[in-house]
Amino acid sequence: DLLMDYALNVVRRLDALPVHTSIMYDLNIGPIKEHAKLFGQRMYKVKPAKREFILRYAACFGQFALLRRYYLSETDLPLKIFELADSYRYEQRGEIKGLARVRRFYMPDMHVIAKDLQEAMNEFINLYNVIIEEGAKFGWKYYSLYNITLDFLKDYFDFIKGLVKIDGKPVLLYIVEPNIYYWVINIEFHYIDSLGKPLETATVQIDIGNSKRFNIVYHSRDGSKKYPIIIHTAIHGSIERFMFEFLEEASKMQKNGLKPMLPVWLSPVQVRVIPVDKRHHKYSLNIVDKLESEGFRVDFDDRDITLSRKIKDAESEWVPYIVVIGDKEVREDILTVRVRNKGLVELEISDFIKMLNDSIKDFPRRPLYFSRYVSRRPIFT
Repeated sequence: DLLMDYALNVVRRLDALPVHTSIMYDLNIGPIKEHAKLFGQRMYKVKPAKREFILRYAACFGQFALLRRYYLSETDLPLKIFELADSYRYEQRGEIKGLARVRRFYMPDMHVIAKDLQEAMNEFINLYNVIIEEGAKFGWKYYSLYNITLDFLKDYFDFIKGLVKIDGKPVLLYIVEPNIYYWVINIEFHYIDSLGKPLETATVQIDIGNSKRFNIVYHSRDGSKKYPIIIHTAIHGSIERFMFEFLEEASKMQKNGLKPMLPVWLSPVQVRVIPVDKRHHKYSLNIVDKLESEGFRVDFDDRDITLSRKIKDAESEWVPYIVVIGDKEVREDILTVRVRNKGLVELEISDFIKMLNDSIKDFPRRPLYFSRYVSRRPIFT
């Protein structure tokens, strides 16, 4: 949910309009059938009453159906629409791999409607920059694959060189003949996992074919109807692959001798408060209340087990901040905090709240999804 919140916040800053569309489409409708042929055989099909439907493999069908019904004028463009689309692809059993390749996933899918190719290329550059910046924000270095038609490469070579300059490193080019696909350029951004293998995540492409296929038009200033250019983009790839990247970064940390962890904003439990003895429960719960009121995900280990076991369990759950409350903490009204990968610090609660806010910054926040009492949670074996 936090990753979904984050993806939505990014596209809101781009002034995209959120929409919600159906997951099922009639395969007998011409444009859908044509588009499905380009995708291939990996579709889930439903066949009620001698009709044939497919589950969407991306948000294109629904968003195009909306755009077809919009009265678009030239002054409305460029127009951005966005959907966090639950999508379905019938991957082969041997290809399914954790979060990296699944059959059902959530795709933060955005389309930009541009009046002509020049406007589309301007928007494309902006989105390219956003994708690079988003990867850099989390310390990820993407490697780009440019799928491009031969004609587009020849006609807009300077545009391509400009993109490579933004990337700041060599890119791979895969050149295809014109009119095979609906796009003229389709860039895939690949993340390198802990095993050194590439995984496609973010994408951005310029589509010159689907506006005509789906009869999407805009009204120009002279009153004539024209087919727009469509940009497809998923700035972070699917939510599942987005999460995969964070887990892979944790794996890389472990290989480098550090304790694996998620960013604080993404950690299911951000703070665990551990009392040394039952007489410290009241003070500890007061700390829990204060931290909860500040919007942090904090829980309380009230189990009747040893302190060392409680700390070990919190470490194994990748809790970034472990607060131990004993006689000294109660007497001096301070907190002793184990900061993951950094060690012990002593500080007042106001300073700890500042530390937490500094680590979370402007990333989205959500409350704890389960009981604050560790003793009340089910144990999975």
